[in-house]
Amino acid sequence: MSEFRMKEASREQMRRAARLHSRSQRQRWKQTLVEGPQSVRELLVHAPQLVRDLYVTERALETHSDIAKLAAQTGVWTHLLTDEELSQLSTDAQGLLAVIDEPEKASTSAALANARLVIAAAHISDPGNLGTIIRVADAAGADAVLIGKGSVELYSPKTIRSTAGSLFHLPTVTGLTFEEICTHGREAGLHVLGADAAGQWSLSNLVGELTPLETEPSDTVTHTPPKLSEPTMWVLGHEAHGFEGFDTSLLDGTVSIPIFGKAESLNVSMAATILTYACALATMNTTD
Repeated sequence: MSEFRMKEASREQMRRAARLHSRSQRQRWKQTLVEGPQSVRELLVHAPQLVRDLYVTERALETHSDIAKLAAQTGVWTHLLTDEELSQLSTDAQGLLAVIDEPEKASTSAALANARLVIAAAHISDPGNLGTIIRVADAAGADAVLIGKGSVELYSPKTIRSTAGSLFHLPTVTGLTFEEICTHGREAGLHVLGADAAGQWSLSNLVGELTPLETEPSDTVTHTPPKLSEPTMWVLGHEAHGFEGFDTSLLDGTVSIPIFGKAESLNVSMAATILTYACALATMNTTD
C-alpha cells in the first residue's frame, strides 16, 4: 500500500476550512467542503485532483480502510485530527472531511453532447432537493444536470452531502436562464418537457403509449405526444411555485404525474425520480 502524504494541519488551515461553511468565504476562495465517507470516497475515486486537504480521524481510517487506501494512492495531503478537532470543522463529517477547489464551470454544449436524458432544475431553493435531484439523475443514468439561475448554491456543503457523491459522476451546469435551458436542450436534439401538475399530457398515458391527451395542447406546443424512449430533457420548476414567472411556451410540452391517492402533490425530487426512471425504463425496453 502506498504511503500517506501526511502532515500536521496548521491553525490557519483549520480556520480557513471552518470558514468554508460561509457562502461568502466559499465564493472568496472558490473552495468548499465535502463531508462524510460516501462523498469523500466518490471524490477520491472520480475527482481527486480537486482535493486540497483531507482531514481524517484515526477511527475513520480504521473503519473505512478503502478510503484510507484511496487517500494514500491519490497522494492527497492528509491531516490526522482528533474527534474533537474534526467536530470543530464539521458536525456532519463522520470523521472524514475534504477541502476542495470548486471545478471550472462546465460547458453546456459539452455536457449535452450526445445526451439522451437530462434533468434541468429551473429554480430549486432547497439544497437537499437539489442534491437529491443530482443523485436521482445519476442513478437513472442521466447524462447531465442543468441548474437555473437563482437556484440554491450547488457547492454548498449541504447540497454536496445530499448528492451522496453523485456530484462527481456527471456534469452539472449552473447559472442558466429558463430560456437558455430550453434553447440548449432543443439544440441538443432533446424533447424539452416540463413537469407540471396541469400538464398537457399525463405520464400514465405516455408510459402506456395510449391516447396521449387529457386536454388539447395550446398552439405553442407540439400536437405529437413525446415518446419517452427518445432523447428527453425534464425541466422542473420551483418547489412551491412551479413555473410561475417562467414562459412555458418555450417548452415542447408539459407532463403531469397522476396522483392516485389523497396526497396533494409530490416533492420535486420525488417527481424527478419518477420522470427520469420512466424515460430510463422506456429506453431499456426499446433496446432490449
